[in-house]
Amino acid sequence: MFSVIISEKGGQQSRLDFDTSEITIGRMKGNDIVLPKGNVSKQHTRIVLRDNAFFIVDLKSTNGTYVNGRKVIAEQPVGEADKIYIGDFILQVEQPNAAANPGPPMPPLAPGRGIPPQPPQAPGGPPPMDRHFPTVMDGPQASGFGVQPQSGAQQPFQAPQHSASGPQTTPPRAPSFPGAPMTPPTPTPPPAGALGQDVRQTYADIGAHPIDADVLEVTPEVEPLAQDERVTGEGQAFEADYEEVDPFDVAATPTPTPQAAPQAPASLEPPVPSFDAPAYEVPVFDAPADEETAPPSPLDEGVVETPGPLGIRPLATRIALEDEFDPEGHMAQVDVARVFFERVGEDELPLSYPPEESDRARFENTIDEAIEVVGPSGDREALIETLLTEAVGLGPVESYLDDPEVQAIYVNRFDRIILRRGGKLVIAPRVFSHPEFLTLAARRLLGPQDGVSPADEVRFGDGTRVHIVMPPLAVDGPVLSIRKPRRYQPSLDELAAQGTMSAGMADFLRRAVEAGRSIVIAGPTSSGKTTLLNALSRLVPESSRLIAIEEHSSLNLDAPTALRLEANPAQGYDMRYLLRGAVAMHPQRIVLDECRGAEAYDWVTAAASGTEGSMLTLHGSSAIDALGRLESLSLLGATDLSPRGLREQVARSVNLVVVLHATSEGGFRVQQISEVQGVDLDTFRLGDVFYYRVEGGTGEFYPTGYIPMFYEDLRHAGVDVDLGIFRE
Repeated sequence: MFSVIISEKGGQQSRLDFDTSEITIGRMKGNDIVLPKGNVSKQHTRIVLRDNAFFIVDLKSTNGTYVNGRKVIAEQPVGEADKIYIGDFILQVEQPNAAANPGPPMPPLAPGRGIPPQPPQAPGGPPPMDRHFPTVMDGPQASGFGVQPQSGAQQPFQAPQHSASGPQTTPPRAPSFPGAPMTPPTPTPPPAGALGQDVRQTYADIGAHPIDADVLEVTPEVEPLAQDERVTGEGQAFEADYEEVDPFDVAATPTPTPQAAPQAPASLEPPVPSFDAPAYEVPVFDAPADEETAPPSPLDEGVVETPGPLGIRPLATRIALEDEFDPEGHMAQVDVARVFFERVGEDELPLSYPPEESDRARFENTIDEAIEVVGPSGDREALIETLLTEAVGLGPVESYLDDPEVQAIYVNRFDRIILRRGGKLVIAPRVFSHPEFLTLAARRLLGPQDGVSPADEVRFGDGTRVHIVMPPLAVDGPVLSIRKPRRYQPSLDELAAQGTMSAGMADFLRRAVEAGRSIVIAGPTSSGKTTLLNALSRLVPESSRLIAIEEHSSLNLDAPTALRLEANPAQGYDMRYLLRGAVAMHPQRIVLDECRGAEAYDWVTAAASGTEGSMLTLHGSSAIDALGRLESLSLLGATDLSPRGLREQVARSVNLVVVLHATSEGGFRVQQISEVQGVDLDTFRLGDVFYYRVEGGTGEFYPTGYIPMFYEDLRHAGVDVDLGIFRE
C-alpha cells in the first residue's frame, strides 16, 4: 500500500491511498488518477512499487513527465522526496512506513545534496558516535530524532552555510573533567508515530539544511525544463554537471577537540570544531565574476552584451571595435578649419538646410585660401569639399546618410563618430574638423526656433530619425543619434534561413498568426522587434482588416485591407489617441509598434474583447519581464482596476510572447517563445515552447516538448498540424 500526494498549482493538496503495486495517471476515465487538464495526455504516466522502491515511466505523453525538473526518458527510480511534474500538477509518492523503506539506490551524493551515511548499529549495542563533521548540512536533524532521509531522495543543491542555525535535540556529550573518555550520545526515543509521515514531511521541508524556506525550493512550478541551468560566458543556459566528491572523508578530517560539558544541553548548539582544510568542495559554475574581475560595463567602448535565456542577466563580452579613423587626414582638416575661422566669424555661417548654392560659392574661395596657408599634403579637392560641407551642410554626417550600408550614426563629439554597419559598431573614418561645425550641424537639423531646445527629435521624409541633445545637457558638445530605416524587410522564411529562428519556430509562428493568436514581441533596443513584427504582419490574411499604429512609420504592409497610422505627439495626437480612434474603425487586428505608455491598456482591452490576433512590441529581456512591463504600462491607463484584475485581463489578451536578443555578429535571434496559460497568485503562468541554448560553444534552437493548447484545438478541428516541431 502506498499514497500519492497531488498538488495543483495555485490549488489545494489532496492525498490518495492505493493498495495495489501499480497505478496509471492520465486525463481520461479509466486511469487510477484522473487529472482533468488539457496539458495531460489520456494515459500520461505509470508509477510502480517494486521491491519496496518506486519506479516511474512516461507513457509517451505529449508534454512529458518530469522528476525534479528532468524529463523522464525511460523507467527510472523515484524517491519520496522527489517531485513529479505532470502538466499543472505536482505529485509525490509515500509509503506508510518511511523508515523501513530505504528507497531505490542512488548515485553518491554530491556536496550539499544529502547527508553522510551512518555506520550500522549492532543489535542491542550502543548507537554510533556522532562525529559532527562540519558539512553544509550542519543544523537540526529531522524533528530532532536523527532520522536519515531516504537514500533515493535527491536533496537540492544549496550554497554552503557556514553557520549552524537552531539547536539540536541531542548534542554530543563531552567529558565533565579533563581526561575523561568521550561517551556516545544517548538518543532520545521518538514518540509513537514520529518515524512516519510527520518526520518525512519535516525532513522534506527543511532538507537537513540550516537555510530559509524561501531558498529551499529550487524546482520551479511552471517551467520544470529550466532546472539545472546556469549562465555560461556566452550568456546561454547549459545543464550543469555536478562534480561528485565525498565531503565526508573521515581519514582527511581531524578529530574534533573535546568540549566542556554544557550546563543546559537542551538550549545550546552543538560545538563546531575547527579544521585546517575544508571538508567539502563547492561545484564551480560558469557564473558572472565578482566586482573586482567583473566584465566592463556595456557602456564601455567595444562591449557587447549577449543576452541570456529566461530572464537571466547576460554577461558582457569585450569585442574590439573596428577603427577606420584617419588621424593624418583629420589633422589636415583641423589646421585648415583653424585658419578658416580666423577669417570667417561663426555668426556669418548659414543656419538653413539644405544650403543655398550661393552659400557654397561664397565660402569656397575662403576655404581654398586657408588650404594655401596650411599647405597640407593629400587630395586638395577632397579637402575643399570636406570643409565646404561642414561650413554650409551637415559635414561628414551627409556622406554617412547617403551610404546604404550604414544603418545608424552616433556622433558623440566633434572628433568621434561611431557607425553601425552590418550590425556592428565601427569608428568612422571622417569626423568634424571643429566643435563649432558640429554645433552648426545640430542647429541646422533643429531648424529655426525661438530658443534652441536642449533635446529634440527630427524625422526626415524617408523615415530617418535624428535625436539631438544640446549643451548644457550634452557635456562634450551636441550629441546626434541617427537611425536610418531598413530598406530590406525580410519575410519570416528569410529570417529562418538567416538563422534568426529555426524552421520549426517559423512554422509555429505562421500557424499562430493564421489561428488569430495575440502575440507580444519583446526584446532590448535594436533587437529586431519591428523587423519580426513586419514579417508576422505580412502573414495576416487579406480577409482581415488590419490597422497598424506606429510612432514612426516603418512597417511595410501590402495587403489591401491594411492601413497605417502614425502618431504626432507634438500636435497632441499620441499613440493612445490613435489607438482609441482605431477601435472605431472596425479593425479585426491591431498592430502596435513600440508600446511605451498608457496606450498599453487600450491595446489590452481591445485584444481581449474582439480583436484577436493583435500584435505588440515592447522592451523586455524575457517573457515574464515583458508581461510585467505590459502590466505596469497598462496601470498608467487603468486607474479603476485592481492589480489582480488587470493581470488577469493581460493574461486573457496575450496568447504568445516572443523574446528577441541581439547577437554579437550584428543580427538578432529568437531567444524564447512562451504560451501564456493564465495567472498563478501574483505572477503569470507560462509554458515555454521553444528556446535558444548554447552547448559546447555553439548555440541551437530547441523545443521544450510542450505543445500549446491552441495546437490541440487546431488538430481537433481537422487542421493538418506538424507536431514533430515540438520534439528534438
